[in-house]
Amino acid sequence: MLKYISAATICLSALMLCSTDASEFAKLTEKVPRGANAILLIDVDKTLASPIAKAKSWQSRLEQGASDRPMYLPPEADKIVVAALLDEVRGFNRIWEVALMGLKEPMPISLVARAEGGYTDNINGINVAWVPSDAYFIEIDSSTLGLMAPAERQAVSRWAARAKRGGTMEISDYLGAAATAVNQGPQIVLAIDAIDAVQPHRVREKLEKSEYVQKHSLKPDDLMKLIGGLRGVVLKITLTDKINASARIDFSTPVGLSEMAAKGLVLQALESMQMELPDTENWNCSVSGNSVLLEGEFSTDGLRRVLSLMEVPTTKFSSLKDANVEEASGDDMAKNSLAYFKAVDSMLKDLKSKSKSANSDAYWIDKYASKIDRLPILHVDEDLLVYGEQLSETLRIMSGSRKMTNLQGGVASRSDLNTGNGFNVGTGYGYGSYNYSTARSRARNAGVDRANAAASGTVTKLEGWNLIDNATVGIRREMTKRYNMEF
Repeated sequence: MLKYISAATICLSALMLCSTDASEFAKLTEKVPRGANAILLIDVDKTLASPIAKAKSWQSRLEQGASDRPMYLPPEADKIVVAALLDEVRGFNRIWEVALMGLKEPMPISLVARAEGGYTDNINGINVAWVPSDAYFIEIDSSTLGLMAPAERQAVSRWAARAKRGGTMEISDYLGAAATAVNQGPQIVLAIDAIDAVQPHRVREKLEKSEYVQKHSLKPDDLMKLIGGLRGVVLKITLTDKINASARIDFSTPVGLSEMAAKGLVLQALESMQMELPDTENWNCSVSGNSVLLEGEFSTDGLRRVLSLMEVPTTKFSSLKDANVEEASGDDMAKNSLAYFKAVDSMLKDLKSKSKSANSDAYWIDKYASKIDRLPILHVDEDLLVYGEQLSETLRIMSGSRKMTNLQGGVASRSDLNTGNGFNVGTGYGYGSYNYSTARSRARNAGVDRANAAASGTVTKLEGWNLIDNATVGIRREMTKRYNMEF
């Protein structure tokens, strides 16, 4: 399928060549490696020109690293394409991911390397920078910066050479057709190609255990046929004075469900994947032919969460313009440290306040751990960075425990909270009073049946938040005292 130029691909190319903006996106998408099954396109300039962005000063918040910025975007870019190969049946784990950024002005690869704490290299005659966040930056041309993660040198060599040459797009027909939407109004488009991804035995198992299916007397065999023909999902974000969203879920056969049943199944699917999305319960749902359509509004937190599914693999190089990457004044250290702390604090509040159940957000907890890893660290207090590292590890333990409960596990992960991974006694930020003997006792006494495993995972999550809250109070106190400003 990927070897042929379909009608959809030809249509996409024609549409993109009709205007300067469109041709820029075409130039970026044609450099996506073969095999991607997910793509995110963001028109940065149009996003920041929207009424809501102006009203809430998104431009300045992005540049300053403000805590309530809705997304992490390098201010040096005007258009961004992120593409990935995701394992769609195993928690949407990333196999590989690339980002392509159209730059407003050239960005020396040496500057990127210094800001990220990496080093410059040359692969197959192309200037690159390896960075500790397990990625390579690639200098594709003076107006295009590429990024590939994980940092597999051979894969980077082959992709970079192909990207330099350019040529016909190699993304799938489904993603190619979805990408045309970015030229028709939405500033942001996210699409996932699910053709041939669904495994029947996994679907049947979930349907047989689904309380929703039983409660509404739905027929598992009919649902099996429908879900087995899942083609993909296209999400469009249109920014006016609000964050308007529309999602289209495509199947190969007519949906044949009521609007209520279709919406209920979608929401249950998100919860079962531990990917509950804030705001979606209030969206309108309709059924049209082979598609389920949902429309509604996102809060800023909801937008931030959904975009964490596909993000630039690192943002530490952001805000490089006019930055001194070699030395920092006391004021620079205080300002950057405060921005880092507020960004982390905002994400923690988002995670704690937006979930309706203890079982529905493990995926986002894990993604937010990665978001913390990707925060800019240039001229940020070293103790604050240690706090951030321990915080992201603690979140991963919490997420892993929730995921393990679905496999009648979770107990083993809980012990990580007490054995040197993540926050623990004695790291210096005021959480030594936590009762670890009680935590260990709970872990030992938790059964292996599903109900007790779920309870164990919930306890791990609560314990994790207790540790995080205590650590945050401690580091806030220390940073406020050190820099004589309120953190």
